[in-house]
Amino acid sequence: MKNKIPYLKDIKPGINKIEKYISGEIKKKKIEAKLSSNESPFEIPKKIIHAIFKELRFSNKYPDGDSDILKSSIAKRFKIKKSQIVCGNGSDDILSLICLAFSREDSEVICSNNGFLFYPIITYSSGAKPIYAETENFSISIKNIKERISKKTKIIFFANPNNPTGSIILRKELVKALKEIPKNIIVVIDGAYAEYVIDKEFSDGLDLVKKFPNLIITRTFSKIYSLAAFRVGWGYSSPEIIQILEKIRGPFNVNLVAQLAASKILKEKKFIDKAIKHNIKYRNMIEEKLKKMGFLVFKSHGNFLLVKKPFENNFN
Repeated sequence: MKNKIPYLKDIKPGINKIEKYISGEIKKKKIEAKLSSNESPFEIPKKIIHAIFKELRFSNKYPDGDSDILKSSIAKRFKIKKSQIVCGNGSDDILSLICLAFSREDSEVICSNNGFLFYPIITYSSGAKPIYAETENFSISIKNIKERISKKTKIIFFANPNNPTGSIILRKELVKALKEIPKNIIVVIDGAYAEYVIDKEFSDGLDLVKKFPNLIITRTFSKIYSLAAFRVGWGYSSPEIIQILEKIRGPFNVNLVAQLAASKILKEKKFIDKAIKHNIKYRNMIEEKLKKMGFLVFKSHGNFLLVKKPFENNFN
């Protein structure tokens, strides 16, 4: 049905296909735990909180538009090139910029059918069409992704580990896939949960950017780093791609507090190690208890579990 409101009649057709992204809802004011958004259970160290309060006196001034200190901290922590980093208002910001830059009307963007819901949202927003690759046993299938590639394909999105299924693609399979995917297609690996993975055969992809310049890695501070409220993320890619993303990002897209907190949390090795150990312990414990209750629990490498009920009817 055509829109009868004059100023909405030329809206991109894909916009009308988007359902608003609904974050995890809280129905009760007092809750013991909120599991719907995969947030960290830990508060950031108090010394970082104190540093933030000191910085608030500069709230009348714009933050550093280039996020220079944050980029330096990221480059040092992950041993990557500072000039190939772009920072954003959460990794969602980076993902949106990628679609804005590299997709267009009548093009196609591939994502998995059991993947992050934000990928099709930003695809439709750019005027492109999302193409879904079937997962296999709820795990991302590189084979199925490759079969969906066409002349219209501009971008391939997938998370590693995958959200919400928790599966991972190991380094060997990832490298093979990157060799076979046409170089004119942008491949985006969303590594929001990469820090939780302990499998030695896993690669977060950062080390592959040099060999595959069409590869973009996105990361976030919202999960293991406990900075979800500050909305800060980053991307890493070839100099040519980063130059394009830097051109179109917002001029001050990462706020002062987010830059400060993120740069400092990267130095808190004990805090991160504690979060990893905590996640392994309780993920395994909950998985075991659920299995004993008869649930089917899929192997997860993130801080969440995909669970299938053993019966048709819900609990009363």
